[in-house]
Amino acid sequence: MPRPLLALVLAALVGGTVYAAATSRLFPYDARPGAPVGQTLGVIAGCLMIASLLYLPAKRGEPLATPNRRLVLIHVVLGSAGAAVALAHSRFVVTQPPILVLLAFLGLLGTGLYGRVVASQRMGPTFGRGGNPFQPGTGMPEELRAFIARKRALLARLDPDAREATFTLGLGHWARHPLSSGRYYALSLRERQRMRALAAAGYQERMGVLERFWRVGHLVLAWFAILGLLAHVVTTLFFAEWAAGGREIYWWHIRR
Repeated sequence: MPRPLLALVLAALVGGTVYAAATSRLFPYDARPGAPVGQTLGVIAGCLMIASLLYLPAKRGEPLATPNRRLVLIHVVLGSAGAAVALAHSRFVVTQPPILVLLAFLGLLGTGLYGRVVASQRMGPTFGRGGNPFQPGTGMPEELRAFIARKRALLARLDPDAREATFTLGLGHWARHPLSSGRYYALSLRERQRMRALAAAGYQERMGVLERFWRVGHLVLAWFAILGLLAHVVTTLFFAEWAAGGREIYWWHIRR
C-alpha cells in the first residue's frame, strides 16, 4: 500500500475519533448518534461502507476478473472513510448493540490493512521456497485427480470453453446455473483444503497463523458487518420503539 494512502487512512480514523470524543464540548448542537447531525453521519457512513463492500461482487464479475489496482485503492479509501465517519456517528456509545456493527467494520478495516501492509511483505519471501525443489515429483494424488475430473464435468455445463486450471466463478455463472455453481464451489473448497494439507512443511513453517487466516477473518467480518448494518437500519427506522428499549425515540424513523 502506498505510504500517502496509509497516512490518509490513519488521518481519517484519527479525525473520526477526535470528533466522537470532543464534539459535545466543541459544538453547540445535539451531537447524539440519532440527532439530525449524528443520523446524517450514520447515513453517510452506511453508504460508504456498502460502496466499499461492493468490491467483493465487483471482483467476482467478469468485467473485473483481472487484477485491478485502482479498484483495490477505491475499496480501501471507501472503507477507511466509512469507518472514520462511523466512529464520528457512534460518539463512543458502547452500551448499545450498534457498537457491535462498528467493531465489525473496524475489525474489517484492521484485517484489510494487515493483509495489504504486513501479510503481503511477510508472504513474499515464502514463494518458491517450500519443501525440496530438487526432489523428483511423486505425481498427483488419486484423490485430487478425482476432484479435478468432477470439476471438469461440472465446468462443461457452466462454461464449455473455459479451462479448469484458470476458471473462476462469476456472478453470471451463479445467476444462470446456481446449483451447478454451488457444487463447483464446494468441490473447489475441498480441493483447496486437500492441497493445503499436502503443502510442504517448509512452506507452512515460513507462514505464521495470521498470514494463513487473515483473509478468512476479513471475509467473516464482512458478512457480520453487512448483516449488522442491515439489522441496525431496519430496527431503528421500522421498529424504533423496540430499538429504543424504553428510552426516548429522538431520531427520525418511519414507524414506531
